[in-house]
Amino acid sequence: MLITIIFNRISWEEKQLITEGKRKGVNVETLDNRNIFFDLEKKKFESDVFLQRSLSYLRGLYSTAILENQGNSVVNSYTTTRICGDKLITSLELIKAGIPVPKTYCAFTKESALEALEEVGYPAIIKPVIGSWGRLVALLKEPETAIAVLEDRETLGQLYQKIFYIQEYVKMPPRDRQKYLNRKSVARDIRSFVVGDEVVEAMNRYPIPGDWRSAATRGAKAETCKITPEIEELSLKAAKVVKGEILGIDLMENEKNELMVQEINHGPGFKAISLSTGRNIAGKIIDYLIQKYKK
Repeated sequence: MLITIIFNRISWEEKQLITEGKRKGVNVETLDNRNIFFDLEKKKFESDVFLQRSLSYLRGLYSTAILENQGNSVVNSYTTTRICGDKLITSLELIKAGIPVPKTYCAFTKESALEALEEVGYPAIIKPVIGSWGRLVALLKEPETAIAVLEDRETLGQLYQKIFYIQEYVKMPPRDRQKYLNRKSVARDIRSFVVGDEVVEAMNRYPIPGDWRSAATRGAKAETCKITPEIEELSLKAAKVVKGEILGIDLMENEKNELMVQEINHGPGFKAISLSTGRNIAGKIIDYLIQKYKK
């Protein structure tokens, strides 16, 4: 069997996948999308399955579209990548399926965005519709900050930054009162990792010191999280909505202890969840690809 990993930077995750592939007797090749070109009418690359790991959303989206159009199997698919790579489209699909999400607004000018913020209330969060790792995500605590951020993005931002995607700031539930009294850190959110029809692992992520964000790629603390029936059910429902096979699903609890889906990552990193839980995520991915795509 041949698994081909598409990438534009070899990270810890890709190295682990290559190692696990060799250990399991599978041929694993890599394809750097910075150094290739496609003939749209002629099939140039062949593999039993392509594992899309491009850090560039658009490179990943378009290369997946071309490969699928030429009869190849790609994980995750073009459909999944298109939905999950755009936070607004993800929210729409989840809402349509009845999956709980934070209250979300979309506006196209600074003036209409300020009106939306008045309705959702401060503090609120503004995110780029396309982006990852917590980049360009801002906490808007009051109108003055909001005006400054919106003006910057309207004047200096790229096209996608001029689409103002605004969410309520989800306040965490009380959880363990003693931790608060002792000034101990409390998890901000949960990342569950889905492979096929299984939630293989989950981790709690804690806010970064001096920051309110909890992205593990930015250095946030992570530790294992028990996979409750609620986490499992909601994660698998969300994965089904976006037709995903290998996903990182970000969950949050509100003050009423209600679980909701915040975002879905179609090209999830798994270094933090592997190291914090001790689970061989790369091995689970290779096993899944062998089982489903071996010819």
